[in-house]
Amino acid sequence: MDKKFFFNSYELMNIEHCYGKISKSINIYNVSTSSRPIDNSLIFISKIDKFSLMNMSFVKESIILISSVIKLLFDENKINIDKNNIVIIVEKPRLEYAKILNYILKREIKTLKPYEPSGEGYVMGQNVKIGQGTRIEPFVFIGHNCSIGERCIIKSGAKIRDNVVVGNDSIIKENSVIGDEGFGMERDEKGVPFRIPHLGGVVLGNNVEVGALVSIAQGTIEPTVIEDDVKIDDCVFIAHNCRVGKGSYIIANSEISGSVNIGENTWIGPNTSIINGVSIGSNVTIGIGSVVLRNVQDNEVVAGNPADTIENLKVLKRIKQKLLNETNV
Repeated sequence: MDKKFFFNSYELMNIEHCYGKISKSINIYNVSTSSRPIDNSLIFISKIDKFSLMNMSFVKESIILISSVIKLLFDENKINIDKNNIVIIVEKPRLEYAKILNYILKREIKTLKPYEPSGEGYVMGQNVKIGQGTRIEPFVFIGHNCSIGERCIIKSGAKIRDNVVVGNDSIIKENSVIGDEGFGMERDEKGVPFRIPHLGGVVLGNNVEVGALVSIAQGTIEPTVIEDDVKIDDCVFIAHNCRVGKGSYIIANSEISGSVNIGENTWIGPNTSIINGVSIGSNVTIGIGSVVLRNVQDNEVVAGNPADTIENLKVLKRIKQKLLNETNV
């Protein structure tokens, strides 16, 4: 298991909503989700399905933040998550997760490991692996716990943040940022925003090309994933928790919001904007300047704002023309 921090549950006594709720000593090293829980982690549960209910029955030595309604579902299904974990009932699990994780990470700042110059003009953190034949140009920054494969090219000014994995034969061009923290906020009862720390990292597959001035945000808990043979043009933004399927192309100035899933061999046209949570199928073509607000099925060709199939756009054009003709009569 990749340990991202070290924290003992008794230190939660310093946080307002946790005081008096910590019954035992548990060491946690990571964060995880209810769908893929891991031991010794911090988990929040705002919604649940049967698959996650079953997975959570096996987790232990973790701190679980959960609403009373969701906790009742565990009790009704006779799943005792209290036995091996610390369970804290809160009104807004995601908000309390943000507060606790911010507290943990601020504490960790005091023990951050140093960055070191490579001797070849770039700087890197601790626990960095660089494969044979990889060329890293001057003024590159590489964070902690990163792995870069063989025969890669990392061009000047690129920044690779913590917990990023780059496969073999991949290229990251000038001034791109891979694995910076995504934009995730939760407001408290007074409307004060709390940033949700992102620790999921980024995974780039083999033979991936990332253009200049691209930003790929790391995942909140699990990684943002760019699969093999994906080609990303200049000035593209890919938000946290996205997955881009094998062989897809994303053309210049496209913006892909959080938790978007893109299938294989799909073409995303220039200046496309995709709303968060949308699924795009395989072998899809999305036209220039499209605004995608719904799921797109395999093999569809869509365009426009809001994006729709070419067939529907043609029908809409005929209807508009008919209305204009009637108006001018």
